[in-house]
Amino acid sequence: MRTFRDSNHTDWTVFEVRRQVTAKDWSYLPSGYSDGWLCFETATAKRRLVRYPERWKELSDAELEALLAKASPAPRTAFSLGDDLSGPTSGNARAE
Repeated sequence: MRTFRDSNHTDWTVFEVRRQVTAKDWSYLPSGYSDGWLCFETATAKRRLVRYPERWKELSDAELEALLAKASPAPRTAFSLGDDLSGPTSGNARAE
């Protein structure tokens, strides 16, 4: 997990989401999410990116902002720094 500031001076928290479950448990996920995703989050916005560099933690703020621009908007939940896709949960979600 890390934070960065975009060119609009918004602070984002970004973290990797991977679930430690068998492939059949991923059946409820939209296409492309079975290998995990990056979650970008502020107090008012959340976005997800399914294809991202393995070494994303080493990218500059500008490079992370470029990934953020490719990410899809996601619904905000009442919980902070969490990510779910409104599917069944087994308690195996892990943010890295």
